[in-house]
Amino acid sequence: MRRSLLTLWLLVVATLLATSATASHEQAASPGGTATAAGSRSPSGELDEIPSGATRVDFVDVVDGDTIEVNLAEPDEQARIETVRLIGIDTPETSYSFGNEPECFGEEATRRTESLLVAADEIWLETDVRDRDQFDRLLRYVWIVTEQPGGKEEIRLLNEALVRDGYALARTYNPTTQHQDALDEAERAAILTAAGMWLRCDASVSLDPALEDESGPDRVPIDTTRVPPNVEADAACALFDTFQEAQDLLDLYPELSDIIDPDGDGIACEAWF
Repeated sequence: MRRSLLTLWLLVVATLLATSATASHEQAASPGGTATAAGSRSPSGELDEIPSGATRVDFVDVVDGDTIEVNLAEPDEQARIETVRLIGIDTPETSYSFGNEPECFGEEATRRTESLLVAADEIWLETDVRDRDQFDRLLRYVWIVTEQPGGKEEIRLLNEALVRDGYALARTYNPTTQHQDALDEAERAAILTAAGMWLRCDASVSLDPALEDESGPDRVPIDTTRVPPNVEADAACALFDTFQEAQDLLDLYPELSDIIDPDGDGIACEAWF
């Protein structure tokens, strides 16, 4: 999904603002059980209560940052292992699959997902409109409950946590959009705080999930040895997928020249791409 020029403009403004400013869940249930609480927001804006109808599961394994395996069986049942694709997010790729290449922060996103699930005392799945994707994976929001010092429980929507901490991008996959506003808000927060990939990665991270529909990897591998330009100086340029996106924005908004064309030669972000 390509971002519009208006969206890019808003992201540039948000990033510049950030750069200048900074340079209850009470029920225990077995796997297969159902939560009764309704979802709510914490003062920070994060979703922090298990929604009604969620199903408790056991964590089995992590495939990558946005795909996991869980056991849906009750304790006295034979294991029922399912692959779950987290709704509304997209993490950087870790392998040559679905036409993609390994990307910056892919391994970090995978490790982050695994660490949060391993540390969780309870894991719950919430459904949306669609049950499965074209690869027969369950489409779910994943809720995690972790006991904190003093016995207090922390409840987080894993999908949102990964976006807010900069390990995933918020992505709208209609019609599964129940928590999309929260995910989009989390992405804005990640951009403003330069969290995770927003600080560490350059434009090698794909922001186009449509690439997953292609049949094979690109012929030219990513140069993993290239050192990205200074992030503070080029914070705005880091938001573009391609040079053409940056150039199109400069052509449409020439007043941005001081930001994305500091040498005034009419070429946007030339030191970045």
